[in-house]
Amino acid sequence: MQREEEMNVLVSRREAAELVFGLFLSKWGFDVQPVFTGTEALAQIEKLGFDVVLLDYRLPDLDGLSLARMVRERQPDAVIFLLTAFQLNELPMNAGLIDNYFNKPLDLQQLHQALEEVPRLRANRPRKKALNRR
Repeated sequence: MQREEEMNVLVSRREAAELVFGLFLSKWGFDVQPVFTGTEALAQIEKLGFDVVLLDYRLPDLDGLSLARMVRERQPDAVIFLLTAFQLNELPMNAGLIDNYFNKPLDLQQLHQALEEVPRLRANRPRKKALNRR
C-alpha cells in the first residue's frame, strides 16, 4: 500500500532486534530513527519531532509508559505504539496515553497494518499545543 506522504518513525527498543525493525520499517517506506534509551528518544523528539513513536515497555533508563507521558507532553499529536510482554490491563496507564500496543513476540504484519492507519489516527486527533521545554 502506497502512502501519499512520508512518515518518520522513532523506534525506542532495548533489544538487538532494533536492526531488524529498522530494516522492515525502511522497506515499508518509513524514515526510521532508532534509539536505545528513553533519554535518547526524548532528545530526538525535541530535535526532530516524529509522526509515530514505537516504544518498548522496558528500556534501560525509563519504562515505556513514563516515556509515553513525556512524549505526549512534548508532541501531543504523535501516534504512540507500545511493545510489551505484559497484557495491557497489567500496566498502569491513563486512557489516551498510547494509540495501540503490541505483545511480544511482535507480529510484523500487525505492526504494518497499524502503521498504515496512522494518517487516519492523526487526522481524527484533536490538535493540542506541545509543552515548550526551552
